Amino acid sequence: MSKLQKKSLSSAAAIVMSSVVVSRITGFIREMLIPTKFGVSEIGDMYNIAFLVPDLMYSLLIGGAVSAALIPILSGYLGRNEEEEGWRAVNTFINVIFIASVLACLAGIVFTPQLIKLVSSGYNWSIESNQMELVVKLTRTLFPSVAFLMLAGLCNGVLNSYNRFAAAAFGPSVYNLLSAASIYFLSNNDIEDNYGVEKVVVGVMLSALAYFLFQMLFAIKNLRNYRPVILLKHSGFRRLFSLAIPSMLSSSVAQINLIISSRFATFFDEGSVTALRMADRTWQMPLGIIAQGMGVAILPTLSAEYARGEVSEYKSTLMKGLKTVLFLSIPSAVGILVLNKPIVRTIFRFSENVSEADVSLTGNILTFFTIALVFQSMTTILNRCFYAINDTKTPLYLGTCTIMINVILSTLFINYTDIGVAGMALAYSLSATVNALALLIILDKKAKRLNLSNFLHFITKIFLCSTIMGIILLVADNIIGKSINIYGINLSHKLLQLFSLIIEVGIGGLVYFLATILLKVEEAINVYRTIINKIRNINILGAKQ
Repeated sequence: MSKLQKKSLSSAAAIVMSSVVVSRITGFIREMLIPTKFGVSEIGDMYNIAFLVPDLMYSLLIGGAVSAALIPILSGYLGRNEEEEGWRAVNTFINVIFIASVLACLAGIVFTPQLIKLVSSGYNWSIESNQMELVVKLTRTLFPSVAFLMLAGLCNGVLNSYNRFAAAAFGPSVYNLLSAASIYFLSNNDIEDNYGVEKVVVGVMLSALAYFLFQMLFAIKNLRNYRPVILLKHSGFRRLFSLAIPSMLSSSVAQINLIISSRFATFFDEGSVTALRMADRTWQMPLGIIAQGMGVAILPTLSAEYARGEVSEYKSTLMKGLKTVLFLSIPSAVGILVLNKPIVRTIFRFSENVSEADVSLTGNILTFFTIALVFQSMTTILNRCFYAINDTKTPLYLGTCTIMINVILSTLFINYTDIGVAGMALAYSLSATVNALALLIILDKKAKRLNLSNFLHFITKIFLCSTIMGIILLVADNIIGKSINIYGINLSHKLLQLFSLIIEVGIGGLVYFLATILLKVEEAINVYRTIINKIRNINILGAKQ
């Protein structure tokens, strides 16, 4: 690979990873506004339940198909200067997926009441009740957004195939910001109007349309070969379809597990679904930044090394990716475990709609999700390792087993423990743990040993350093919590909460970094050397001036 190619690849990776961070932040802003406007309440639950079926439908219809199938297939044709032939396959794929999404949306609209009862069976409602009528109306309003988001995703795939990464990367943030604006400006305090939730959902649906049009604006010149044709016998389409189906199904595992957790949460008190979603979105934030960014960056390298038969390099890259995400995810999980309530209070309690009791409930749920942060980070990398060796079926099979384990554990926890709705988070985390470990064991056999003893030694070091950090954080939080009033919701209190949290996270991060340096953790030493080199370069430039 030439220096120019390496620079281009690095620039593309930087754009994608930065877009993941921006998208996660803007998405989190949207999630913060939901409990602020609707509270941890019945209306909040109705709003969140309304999204379950459309979100699942989107995952099933498009899911990972763009990254696992559309981009590599179209890129391959472009690389061979066979653009028109490639578009024959892509045209068929786009048209088939679009028709399937329209039919699925129509079926969803017709059977919305039955689907809602299926995903929220804990609610004691009938089809004639006002609650059911509201959720059905909200869900039906959201169904068109599935088609809009699917089309936007396909536009992104086309843009990435033509190496127009910047145009594709930040589109999701547009959707997040417009959705957040809809929640903020279209909601109200009128209980008779259900706090304006119906208007908000219309705004979210239109945000999806705007997102599609935004992406279409950039992709239009690359869509010149699009034709409304279906060539089912085209070899490129068949190859594309065979790659897409397993990835579409496996990418839906996380969404299905969330639906399962939300379904069981409906058996508990009002507001449980909203609290579960708040906790879920909180731990998903570091997961997206840490694991997804690394997953995007590592896949091309893994694929190239495996294709060249460089097994030792493939294993080295694999272990480096795993160690990097665990180096960041384990201390993040410990930090969230210790600071769960301050974190929830700071980012979600902006009005009286979210009480201290809601903060406590969400914090307890978040505690059990910290396990998932570690093992889901591993799964994100391990899945890419399987994709790199053209194995999309193993992640699918294990993901299916994960769903079954989640159902069984959720049923056991709800019937035989008094852990409450937090048990749904524990069931999710334990199923994620089984999935990650199974993937690692199978990959160890496929790759003919990954030096797991060295990997376990690394994890022991990281766990020890994270434990030390956690103890210091616990002491710091007790001192700060007892010294100042950080429970209010006015501006001064919110700034104080944010400042206190930043101080605590800074202390924890410094302790962890120093501990890893002392234990000679390679990832920490590399960071230290990078910082020292930057300082030296600055000093050299200063001396020259």
